[in-house]
Order: sequence, then structure tokens, then C-alpha cells
Amino acid sequence: MYAYYSYNNEIIGYYSLKLLDNNTCELNNLCVIPQHIHSNVGKMLLNDAFARIRKIGCSKVEVSIVEENRVLRKWYESFGFVHTCTKKFDFFPFTCGYMEKKL
Repeated sequence: MYAYYSYNNEIIGYYSLKLLDNNTCELNNLCVIPQHIHSNVGKMLLNDAFARIRKIGCSKVEVSIVEENRVLRKWYESFGFVHTCTKKFDFFPFTCGYMEKKL
């Protein structure tokens, strides 16, 4: 897990990575607290994730999102992610969308 701290040492965003097979990493839990959503913290976290993923030798990153969240999907697409599929699970009230980016 990696965190982004404010000047007064409070966590304002974070993400985690999971190493998968075939030189792929899964990006999980990228989030930013509401007060900082439009302050480029998410972009900084995502760019940090890309750098760490490349450093460990992965050539692809995958992420899953709430498919109905069109704003989030467009945000990931603006960084080069491509939508690959959707899945509906009975235990979730939403559809899962899957995206990937080759690095």
C-alpha cells in the first residue's frame, strides 16, 4: 500500500498493488479523500503506481471499477486504460468493469 500525505502529515490518498502472473500488476483501492478529489492527487498516485509497476518489471496494469461510474471510467481512459469487459456478481448491487493499460 502506498499513501500520499498532506503537508500536515495526514493521508489524503492511497492505492495498493498486487503482482499477478504474466508481468501484470493489479491496481487496487486508488482513492482520494473528498476534499482533495480535484487537486491532482489521484493523478500523482496513478503516475507513482505506473513508475513502481515498471520498476518491478511489469508490462501491464489492470484495474476494476464500478461500471456505472462513467466519470471514473473516462478518468482512467484519459490515462490510456482500455475497457476490456464487464461482469455482474449477485453479491454486488453494481456491475464490475475491467480495464487495462500496457506500459
